[in-house]
Amino acid sequence: MDERISRVLDLAAAGGYECEVFCESGERFQVEVYRGRVESIDRSRDEGVGIRLVRDGRMGHSFSNESGPAGMDSAFEEARLNAEASAPLEVDVLARDARVPEAGPDAGDSAGLEDTAARIQGVVEMENAAFEFDPSIENTEGAGYSEFSGEVSVASTRGFYRREKRRHCRCSLAAVAKRGEEARSGWYHSQAREPGGLDFSGTGREAARRAAILLGSSPIPTGRYPVVLDATAFVDIVYLLEQALSGEMVVRGTTVFAGRIGEKIAAGMVTLVDDPFLDGGCFNSGFDDEGVPRERYVLIEEGALRGFLHNTWSSAKTGSRVTANAVRESYRDLPVPGPSNLFMLPGRATVLELISEAGEGIYIQNIMGMHTADPVSGDFSVGINGLRIKSGMTGHAVSEMTISGNILDLLAGIRNVGREVFFAGPYGAPPALIDGMSVSGI
Repeated sequence: MDERISRVLDLAAAGGYECEVFCESGERFQVEVYRGRVESIDRSRDEGVGIRLVRDGRMGHSFSNESGPAGMDSAFEEARLNAEASAPLEVDVLARDARVPEAGPDAGDSAGLEDTAARIQGVVEMENAAFEFDPSIENTEGAGYSEFSGEVSVASTRGFYRREKRRHCRCSLAAVAKRGEEARSGWYHSQAREPGGLDFSGTGREAARRAAILLGSSPIPTGRYPVVLDATAFVDIVYLLEQALSGEMVVRGTTVFAGRIGEKIAAGMVTLVDDPFLDGGCFNSGFDDEGVPRERYVLIEEGALRGFLHNTWSSAKTGSRVTANAVRESYRDLPVPGPSNLFMLPGRATVLELISEAGEGIYIQNIMGMHTADPVSGDFSVGINGLRIKSGMTGHAVSEMTISGNILDLLAGIRNVGREVFFAGPYGAPPALIDGMSVSGI
């Protein structure tokens, strides 16, 4: 691969082009189980290259799923033709960073789950744990395991060639609890760098608990209530923050946070960090997908907005520093701003302490539909379920309700933060107590 990449860079230099070569290879494994039987197994491998060429301010991009000489030559030629046909860019789009990145993650080994049979057994154990947890659990949906293991390389005519291995895996289960005609579902998942880091049985039990606890649920009167967001629910808020804190959104003027650098946008206990070297982080990496060395980056510090997630293009367009936050879905795609491990720093309270502090309110276990929120205005209206809080203790289950509001009001209303962080993909959050939110019920 090294020789093929060097050849593309030499071809680019000979033609007067600046060039970036992004190579990716990886294996994906997935298995789904239903009532102890394997429903599906999928193992696939993908490899390819993406090439960007720039000359006289004009950029061309192309890719090939064949990383051999013929595929790379084809992608190079198509990128060259695309560059000739493109309009001049206003800013530079290729990374320019000569720093030496910190060491990337060690891919490690399977830590006791070396083969397909062991992975399947882990999923079976997860499903069994759900059934054994409570007699109300009558069914499961989506009991599965997925794993990615691969290697990324980024090279440039600007003098760097970086390569590292990346790996992560997860298991998840949706349990269905029934009582008479009523059925409620509960979902939970675990993720880790290595399969051995997953708690299959614990994931199954927690999914079952979340389903069983919702039996007998009903809506409560519409009003404004103190709200405790479970960590699994607050992760959806961090997802919305990531959308609104994208440098691309700033360039387009389509984020509620545009023009607010340095302003207080949240309660003082809110600090949001993107950390590519997080202990146990599933998406750790020494450099981003443009080859820029990563570093720990604080976006919100004690309630004040400090910055946005930028790739090279958005940082140049906004006059901001490069934050090493370029990510790609695959070698087929151009880089866009995105996180590594984006999470809100935890506090010291337990969930029970947050509930006690709330007094009268709602403990929200799940949020449904946060992807429909508007990052331009920050407004959202989403479904919820969870438990009523009365006299500082959880009571009967609530469902078929919605909460609505604005992300700025929610952040400003955070009164206390819990101590345990839950991650779903690259997003992490602790539980949090919100002063008051509008809740629609009966």
